[in-house]
Amino acid sequence: MTLLKSPKEAIERLTGCRIYRGTLPHGADCFVDIDRRFGRRAVRVAFDVGANIGQTALCYAREFPSAEIYSFEPVAASFEKLAAATRQVARIHPCKLGMGSEAGEATIHVNPTSTMSSIKISRPEDHSEVIAIETVTGFAQAHKIESIDLLKIDTEGYDLEVLAGAAPLLGRQRIHFVLSECGPAARSDRFVGFGALSGFMENFGYRLFGIYGQQPEWDGRNQLLFWNALFICEKLVARGARLA
Repeated sequence: MTLLKSPKEAIERLTGCRIYRGTLPHGADCFVDIDRRFGRRAVRVAFDVGANIGQTALCYAREFPSAEIYSFEPVAASFEKLAAATRQVARIHPCKLGMGSEAGEATIHVNPTSTMSSIKISRPEDHSEVIAIETVTGFAQAHKIESIDLLKIDTEGYDLEVLAGAAPLLGRQRIHFVLSECGPAARSDRFVGFGALSGFMENFGYRLFGIYGQQPEWDGRNQLLFWNALFICEKLVARGARLA
């Protein structure tokens, strides 16, 4: 018979939930971590690159009550669902665009599972669409956006190309946080390797702020498949720094 040390432990066993006193530990929830240091209202402009059908946009609208959210989704069917899902939220701006290293066109391989559509990966069940590509910097200039508080990227391995198109803003640290999906190594075109991503960000003076949403291998192997890495610009690293 296992003896429980406290009512807290008994409740955790019964519910399958962890109970924290005070605040969550850093790394459990990126919204809590940003709020704890800067306040959620400090995020006023968010770019949602790889918006799919609006899941992240609606989440950001809830979590960042002052943010204008620009959601970029190039696949026609997914964009229609994105636009429909966010129609009632005036602060969400759906844009039928992909983001890359330079403006132009690209072919995207559209998968029946919409979250797996990719410019880099083609599967037998895919069909192709030609999409418009813009750069983060070019879009920001065209819409007179001087700073981006949060740039989220989930593009099935195309993240470094998106970041290359944001290089002028990164160089001036006009992007405060960058959240990008990555994997432990460059083993698959589906995930950018963490080493390559971290090296790219460090070249522009960004530091790792936290790792979130760790996903183990689907087949049960005891290793991580991917996670979301959140980087912060160097000018905000110092204690007491504020978003400007």
